[in-house]
Amino acid sequence: MSEKLDKLRASLEKERERRTKINTRIESLERRIQEAEAAEVNEMVRTAKVTPEQLAALLRQSATSTPAPAALSAVGATFNKEDDSNEDDE
Repeated sequence: MSEKLDKLRASLEKERERRTKINTRIESLERRIQEAEAAEVNEMVRTAKVTPEQLAALLRQSATSTPAPAALSAVGATFNKEDDSNEDDE
């Protein structure tokens, strides 16, 4: 075979390897994003003190409208007020 074809094939193989590494990196980043999103949602649910049943009710409500604080109250969810102690100090 010609030298030119050998170089092209080598270059193609090198780029395929590079693509494989990039795809692996993309999959890893997508997985990390998904884990971070799940952790964020979990923290929101904990902060709101929402039970699984209340969360299910909120999700059903959100199918037709955007949940507001009133919707949270309707299912009995409460929020922790952060830095309540700091307000008394001022």
